[in-house]
Amino acid sequence: MMIHYNFDFENGQQLKFQVDLDRQYDFKQDLSMAPDWTKLENNKCQNCPLKSQQYSHCPAALDLDKVMADFQKIPASTKVYVKVTTTEREYAKRVTLEEGVRALMGLIMATSACPIFSTLKPNARHHLPFASKEEFILRSASLYLMHQYLIARDGGEADWELKGLIKTNEQLQLVNHAFWQRTMTAFQSDANSKALLSFFTLSSNMSASLQSQLSKMKSVFYSG
Repeated sequence: MMIHYNFDFENGQQLKFQVDLDRQYDFKQDLSMAPDWTKLENNKCQNCPLKSQQYSHCPAALDLDKVMADFQKIPASTKVYVKVTTTEREYAKRVTLEEGVRALMGLIMATSACPIFSTLKPNARHHLPFASKEEFILRSASLYLMHQYLIARDGGEADWELKGLIKTNEQLQLVNHAFWQRTMTAFQSDANSKALLSFFTLSSNMSASLQSQLSKMKSVFYSG
């Protein structure tokens, strides 16, 4: 399944990206020319399960390298028209570059070979670019509860209290923070750094106050 991102800038510049959601990572590929910032031990996430003896480079960093290089000299506040094309439909919106980069980077990270980011792959398969905070919370909780229903249906013990979702976002918070530090060693980019910091904020909010944020969602189901 392919998702296409087109960035059209007011000065006529265009940047196009194609993300294969089912891409396979070749752990035996020649990475001798890969940038230093993508090496696994460069600001390695403290919860990373990958071993340096087997993996010389961070798979998520390798996937993001071209994107971050393309955007590194463009201010985050730059207005851009972004069109996202999926198999089922198209999304288009005039946004700040930060918002467009955040959507693209989130999709790439969620479909990378990183064991932590890969927990978000179900979200990526139903990609919703430019999602609001409310949409993000509803989608995350809904997909998690669907997974728990399937576990229960197959005879497993379901987590209806969403404890696992909170734990997942705690893990993502650690990865997002470390990843931001990693990229700052190579890129001085306003757009890239702000996009990564927004991921850190989202995972932080989900892990610290998920129940209170879900309580605010009552208006979706009840009036008055």
